[in-house]
Order: sequence, then structure tokens, then C-alpha cells
Amino acid sequence: MQHEPAPDVSFVCPCCKGPLITESSSYACHNCAVNYPILFEIPDFRLRSDRYLNLEEERAKAARLYEFGLKASFEDLIKFYYSITYDLPPDLVLRYQAAIIAAPERLHHIVSDLTPKADYDTLVDVGCGTGGLLVAAQGRYRAIFGVDIALRWLVICHKRLRDMNAKATLVCADVEALPFPSGSFSQAVAADLVEHVYDIDCTVDEISRLLKPQGLLWLSASNRFCLGPHPLTGIWATGFLPGRSRAWVLKKLRGIDLLRFANLVSPGALVARLEKHSFDILQVRPRHVHHALGAGYAPVERGLIALYRFALRFSLMQSLLLRIGPAFEVICRKLGPGSRRVRN
Repeated sequence: MQHEPAPDVSFVCPCCKGPLITESSSYACHNCAVNYPILFEIPDFRLRSDRYLNLEEERAKAARLYEFGLKASFEDLIKFYYSITYDLPPDLVLRYQAAIIAAPERLHHIVSDLTPKADYDTLVDVGCGTGGLLVAAQGRYRAIFGVDIALRWLVICHKRLRDMNAKATLVCADVEALPFPSGSFSQAVAADLVEHVYDIDCTVDEISRLLKPQGLLWLSASNRFCLGPHPLTGIWATGFLPGRSRAWVLKKLRGIDLLRFANLVSPGALVARLEKHSFDILQVRPRHVHHALGAGYAPVERGLIALYRFALRFSLMQSLLLRIGPAFEVICRKLGPGSRRVRN
């Protein structure tokens, strides 16, 4: 684990993109007169928090997690996190815990999609969460970075990497204001990120800025027009409901509007945004689902997951699932000067 960037990937001020001065426990931007602290061995470059906790509350929660993690296992730390997170239904807690623990195995196919060549050697996982992909990518890249706006998740990620002796640079930052120079990375991953950002267009534009020309982006999202249980709620056809009706149904069935801050997207809408920001779409497909995803689900849901995995074997069903399935994934390439799209 490290918080200093790789030799050829420097930090810049997320606000003005100017140089930073490294101090004992912070990075300083003299131009903006701002100090960005290093907290729990992770530089915190946020200009704002996520929409669930303010900065003070979030740092306090991260401190509790860090202290608990000093004497606990990774799995115990995950359980502790959900014991102090009070707004989730119990069935979703079990599901999320199982997904986090199995994340390196579940996300390994992303690394296979982006197997680096000589000119693809720096990876940034934007919205890295607890670091499952960072573990799966070990040994394949010269430099690996994990970025998330939630310091609490990065504390958990730090614990996972340390316990597994994995190497990556963790950075707490807003995806719309990232502390890296333009063209720093050859590949980027944004798994299940766009649903949770403030602005999708600003997010895609900033990720594009980070990538070198011809750099690859892998991203995934839940499908707004899923006919079955929505991945974020477990409620059937949630995305078809208008906003107020959707909030009422979720509060009635779940006790809380789980989509209160979520951006609901479809494959077509997200592809259009990517193309708007100079990405060439290489592939759009239903989300790959690893067999380990079944852990934490009820028997009926495990049956649906098995049926989904079976349906993915057939091209006709893939086309249907892309439209009404639970989630999708996109692989695209940043167009360089003079580059032309290859997608029909």
C-alpha cells in the first residue's frame, strides 16, 4: 500500500490543476491556498462529500472504521461497517456483504477484458469502493490507482489491500474533480459508478480527460428498464415508475427511498453520452454475472441469477437482456486526434 503516486503519475490540485507541494501530512496548493490532508494513509482531495454524509460525518465514520480495522479481520470490518450504517434493509445488507467479500473473483473478468499490452500499463479504478478490482488487477499493470469519493470505503479498501499484500495508490476525490494531470492513464474502470455521481456528463468528461488518446474505458451500470428485480433495490421494474411514485413504493416496501440520489440510466442513453465526450464504443452487452453473486440472495433470486447466466449463452437472449436485463457493461476507447469511430 502507498499514498505517493507512481513515478510518472503525479498529483495536481483538483480545483485549478496546478502543482502541489508535499508536506508532512498534506498536499498544499499555493495557488488556491488549500491544504488537502492525508487521512488514514490516504490523501483526501475532495472539494465536497458524496450525497449521503457531509465531510465531517464521513471522516468521523472513516475514523471509527480505521480504528476497528487495526485489530479486526477484513470480513469483521465489513460487518462492523453495516452495523453502524442504519438505513439499509437486512436482506440487502447480507447481499452487499457477500458481494464485497467475493469482489476480486466477481470482477476478474474486467481485467481479462482490459488485458494490458505494452502501451496499456496504467490503470485507474474510479469509484473503486472496497478494492475488489484492485486486487484482481495485481501483477498486470505498472501502476494501479483506486479513487473514490467515500473515504469510509477507502479505509475498508486499505484494509483489504494490506491484508492481501496488494499494491495500489488510493486517492479520495470527487470523480468530477480528479487530482491527476490530463492523459495520466492508459485504462480506466468505472464499475457501477454513474448511478451515484452528481452529474454523468461531467463525470464522463473528467474520465476522458484522464485517459491517454486511444485509452480504454470499461464501465457498467444498472439498467433503468429492468423488468425484474432492480439491482439497487430488489424491487421489480422499479425504474419504470415516475419519481414520486417510485419514492413512495420504495419507502413503503423498503422503509427508505434507496434511489433518492441515484441516476437511472439505460444502455442507449449512456452510450449517447459517451459518444458525446469523444468515446468510440467497442462493445455494449448485458452485465457479466459471476456465480459467486448468488451468495446473500434468497433461493428464488438465486434461481433468477442462474437463469440469467444460462440465457447469456444465446445471442438472441443477450440482445433482449441488454434492453430489459438488470445491468449492462460498455467497453469504449477515447478517440485521439484524427481518430475515427469504428462502431456502426
